Amino acid sequence: MVEIMSFIYTKYIQKWDKLIFSKWHAWSVLYATLAEIWKIDKEELIYTYCQNGQKLWWHVTLGTIEGVDATAGSLGHGLSMGIGMAVSLKDSKVFVIIWDGETNEWSIREGFQFAPQKKLSNLIVIMDRNKQQWLWSTKEIINLNKLDIALDALWWNVQTINGHDFDQIKEAFDKLAKEKPNIIIADTIKGKWVDFMEDNIEFHYKTPNEEQYQNALQQINK
Repeated sequence: MVEIMSFIYTKYIQKWDKLIFSKWHAWSVLYATLAEIWKIDKEELIYTYCQNGQKLWWHVTLGTIEGVDATAGSLGHGLSMGIGMAVSLKDSKVFVIIWDGETNEWSIREGFQFAPQKKLSNLIVIMDRNKQQWLWSTKEIINLNKLDIALDALWWNVQTINGHDFDQIKEAFDKLAKEKPNIIIADTIKGKWVDFMEDNIEFHYKTPNEEQYQNALQQINK
């Protein structure tokens, strides 16, 4: 999600727009992005993230951080929030970040049906399709290989891209439809750019040790 979030916040989103980060468990990406654009103090992020009594917690509370438009919690609710905002804020764009495993939730599927009916062209959904959930691949739980076809049939403007490619990300945003809701399905690799983490299901939960951490930093900073 790093490439997508950095593009949205540095190239696309306006101060009157909204962003719902429905993929709650990846708040560290949003925090890091907000720190890069000076919405969060970098020193505060480095030294207080997930510390008791501090505001940069695993799940965020609405009103504690500039740039956060919803309180985090259980997966599956972000699209419903975003649809409600898109209905009421006709002159603003509403971005909703979801994840492929999250689409198992029926609230997401109801949203997929409801948004086209309301012709919410100001709604832009970005799906992080990393093909993993918990300790399995998504196809082992519910196979989503024809999701793009289903969404097209429901009258979404569907685009599928490499979520790590800035040129493809920009092109997708340049091709947003003006008469129907938009969804960008971003194919990604969990742990991208760090060889021992890439597509390694262990690191959905596992914390790197000090040696792995230093190794990862070297690879990212190349």
